[in-house]
Amino acid sequence: MKNQGRALRIVGYIYPLITLGLVFAVWAIAARAVDLPIVLPSVGDTFRGLGELLGSADFYVALGWTLLRTLVGFVISLALSLALALPAAFLKPVEKLFSPLVVIARAVPTMSIILLCLLWVSNRILPVVVSVFIVFPVLYTTILNAVVGVDKKLAEMSRVYKVPAARRAAKLYLPLSMPAILSGVQSTLGLMVKLIIAGEVMSGTARSIGQAMNLAHQYLETDVVLAYTLAAIALSALLEGAVALVKRLALRWRYA
Repeated sequence: MKNQGRALRIVGYIYPLITLGLVFAVWAIAARAVDLPIVLPSVGDTFRGLGELLGSADFYVALGWTLLRTLVGFVISLALSLALALPAAFLKPVEKLFSPLVVIARAVPTMSIILLCLLWVSNRILPVVVSVFIVFPVLYTTILNAVVGVDKKLAEMSRVYKVPAARRAAKLYLPLSMPAILSGVQSTLGLMVKLIIAGEVMSGTARSIGQAMNLAHQYLETDVVLAYTLAAIALSALLEGAVALVKRLALRWRYA
């Protein structure tokens, strides 16, 4: 059984590598067919540009500030979602009160939010404000559905036997809703990175990946734009991987 499990894990690692290989193969073929580096640089040129970025202090400054904005925006979104979704999960009038606001926040186009924020807030905080406005309704809905989806029979039994509210929260609602909440957190972190960078590009936020990509675009350095894109993908993957590790540990705790 152990050997079978090890083999399955190895196969699980192989499939993503095959997918990456196909992506790079298509990229290489397309770059050779276009034969115009300004439009689509080769894979080699892009990775050489990435190597130059990795040797630059400015790159790490931009990456650090973008990461900080991502974490700040996500913490605000998560705190706001928890503060509103938890009361809404247990009190129907509260859910009905918040429902129109969440629907409106989900329906407003991203570009409308960015353009309005360009008029209302400074460039330094615009990416955070935009990302919070867009990610909040996603996290709110995820948390609300996770808590509401807890087994009704178990919840009713805990009330019949007069289990204290704190114990119900720690022993029933938290373990059963945590996997769904963490899955939502994992998916929204990648979205948060994209929104932060989009806001940085539109607002020209100093010391950011978005500003660096915008400058590279203006100077027609497409290989640098793609290099920063690879760096952003790696950042998103690292954040999602960290949440996946937390989720795995949380599942062990739940079953324990």
